[in-house]
This record gives sequence, structure tokens and C-alpha cells, in this order.
Amino acid sequence: MILQVALLLAGLSVASGSICCPHKQFNAFQYVNFVNSTTTIEALYYIVYDGINQRYIITGDRSNNQFLSTTKVIYDYKQSKAYSIDAEARTCTTFPLQGNFEDQQNVCVPSYAVSVGPFFYGYNRDRLNTQSYTYNRTALDGGRQRVTVVVSEADCVPIVISRTTTGGAGGNSLYTVGYNDFYPGIRDITVFDIPSYC
Repeated sequence: MILQVALLLAGLSVASGSICCPHKQFNAFQYVNFVNSTTTIEALYYIVYDGINQRYIITGDRSNNQFLSTTKVIYDYKQSKAYSIDAEARTCTTFPLQGNFEDQQNVCVPSYAVSVGPFFYGYNRDRLNTQSYTYNRTALDGGRQRVTVVVSEADCVPIVISRTTTGGAGGNSLYTVGYNDFYPGIRDITVFDIPSYC
């Protein structure tokens, strides 16, 4: 679940009715925190997102926040299949994917979002200029969500996303994700190659 909600926003192009929209492809580290009345999940992982080909990769250990470079999961929605790969142990497990690929172009900062002003990270020439927006929307389970996003001013790259959900089937929850080392595009497309032992 946390891997699915982690793919929330990644920013650059502008679509009709929006302030800015995600890149179709990107690499980034994500730190995710999800809390509700029964669960607290913290995760640090590396994500490679390929919206053009409806797939993404998550690499990392979600249970204890330690980044593990030898294990990755490839979610390939065109093939309706996922691969959990441990390159060091040379093992691979496949499992079917349910549902449809969530194209990040459908997760834009909407035109009705309210600007809550500029923010600045860093100092002097090294300062990163950002914009922050907030808006309400209905969650998939019928709950009410308040979303706050902070994106870079120049190119709409996400910095921090926070989402508070109240009501609905899932109850109340808080979800935040912080981005680090964001890179538009895919640095190495071979990361999507399926090993022969799969």
C-alpha cells in the first residue's frame, strides 16, 4: 500500500486545468511516513518511475529504514506482473499486479489549489526557491483529503508532500513524502531488465 501511495507527485509539464504536473520519468530517493490509528510506517527507498512504459522500480528496505541496494521490485503494468529481485542472492519472485497503472499525469497540482506562498531552502546563492500549494479532494475510499505540496519554483520538482485524510473507509491518516536527489528522466534504463533467473 505504501508503495502505491508513494507515487504521488513529481512535477514539470503543465496540463489543462493544472498549475503543474509530474515528469513522465524520474529517479529519486523518497522518505515516506504514514500514520493512522493502527499503523505507523516509515520508509526510505529509491524509486525509478517510467510513466511512458507504465512501470516503476522500488529499491530499499521498508521495515527498518536501511537502504538495501541488492533488492528491488519492478512493477510492470503492461505485463500485469511484478518481480521481486535479490541480485546478490540471485533469487526472483514474481506476482500478479491488480488494478491499473496510476499515470502521474493524473496527479497534478490542480488549478484550484491555493498558493500558501513561497518558501526558501538554503541561503544566498545556494537558496532553492519553492512554491507551496494546498487543496482539498476526495480520497478513493470516500474520505476527505487536505493536500499540501512544496515544489521547486523553477520547474515544479517535488520537495515535500503532505496529505491528511479524514473519514472514509480507511479512517483518519497522515501521509508525508520528502524527495531527495531528484533526477528527471531515467539515468540507466537497464535497471528495468529482467534477469535470466526470473
